[in-house]
Amino acid sequence: MNPAITHRHVIVRLLNGPIYQEDLDLWGRLGAEWEKIKNHFSEIGMEVARDDSAGYAFLRQSENMDENDSENWDDVTEAALPRVLRRTRLSYHQTIFMVLLREELMRFEQNQEDGDHLYRSAIDLRDTMTPYYPELHDEKKIHRQISALVTKFEEWGILKKVRDKDGGLYRVERIIKAKLPPDKLAEIRDQIKRRSPDLDDDTEEEDV
Repeated sequence: MNPAITHRHVIVRLLNGPIYQEDLDLWGRLGAEWEKIKNHFSEIGMEVARDDSAGYAFLRQSENMDENDSENWDDVTEAALPRVLRRTRLSYHQTIFMVLLREELMRFEQNQEDGDHLYRSAIDLRDTMTPYYPELHDEKKIHRQISALVTKFEEWGILKKVRDKDGGLYRVERIIKAKLPPDKLAEIRDQIKRRSPDLDDDTEEEDV
């Protein structure tokens, strides 16, 4: 008999990254004990962002929680909770990569291309990003930097490696739509065109 997956397993997994619908046991338990899991994180100023149609769930800092917020209980002011999730400032190339993947997924969905998911080979990803390293003339160094980008996006749950052959095949996860909604995408596109020095300051990825 297989060990049972409980709501505690779901909580631990969410603290380490997103849950996808293909993770059948965890996804099923998330749905079965949704209120309990949601309330657990709400108590510490976090919320579970869940999209059943796209098939993903992840943690983010509650929009209602701010370091300046406080509550009054019987004339006693409760100190604001500290952030559980830290904000990771994206580099210029990480931001470019995020935007390019988001735009590719948008075109994929608009054109209703075959298949349910967008896949890109390691070579495709490398060719897409290479033009954004004009200052480098060492091809091997460029490839190493792009490989590091891909690895980081795997850690963030935005890319998932589904095949190792021929350098690898990656699936672009739809969670990127929540990380970079249309209004933010348009804003960052404009900054990229202007190569704004504020680009890094305005682009943040929440991580544990």
